[in-house]
Amino acid sequence: MHIYIIAQYLNLYEQGEDRFFKLGRELNSRGHDVTVFTTSSAVDLDLGKKKIGLVQKNGLKTIAFNVYWHLQMGGLKKMFAYLQFARMTSRQGQRHPRPDLIITASPPLTTALPALKLSEFYQAPVVIEIRELWPDGPVQRGTLRNRLLIKAFRRLEHKAYEKANRIISCSIGVAEALKGRLVEQEKVHVIEEETDGRLLSEKYEHVFKGLVFKGLSEKNKLNDSSLPHREEGK
Repeated sequence: MHIYIIAQYLNLYEQGEDRFFKLGRELNSRGHDVTVFTTSSAVDLDLGKKKIGLVQKNGLKTIAFNVYWHLQMGGLKKMFAYLQFARMTSRQGQRHPRPDLIITASPPLTTALPALKLSEFYQAPVVIEIRELWPDGPVQRGTLRNRLLIKAFRRLEHKAYEKANRIISCSIGVAEALKGRLVEQEKVHVIEEETDGRLLSEKYEHVFKGLVFKGLSEKNKLNDSSLPHREEGK
């Protein structure tokens, strides 16, 4: 399969290599073609005045956008950065080879905007990994106070959960919260934050089962026989 991975801020809190890089690299080694969309800061790429760059990050084709962001920015400036990334990803994603599957991560929840738009454009299923509930997290931390923005995020949250083909939680607690928000329970899967390496990709591929991939010939539903696997020792 050709897989898009959309994550605006990989390794946001400097906790080591982001698991989406690990996932993408492992999926790549198992025969899938992976394209990552992120920001230049996430891959330590100095773009200067350029808006976009292409780099091979740990063997993954990575499209990086020059979107400035830091933790001390005000709420409106952060929102501008979120929407800028969403707009650039939507446009650039439509200029690349058709994906069979789109994976994205929240926070920020605005990554769902390009994921859902590209999903509709290509008729490709979308999987959203929820690492933190939004807008709950920013509201509780006091970084999001604007009532109109909170209301807009609530609408986006509902739309993202409704349109996503699969929702992955990094913890049981978040999964239970998702199920309590009128999310179809069969959509929600837990892949713990500490899951790593080959086990991470195997759990993700288990989540992929049953999805319809219109870009694939022959059988449209992914099953065990259609998954490429490495032989031990190779």
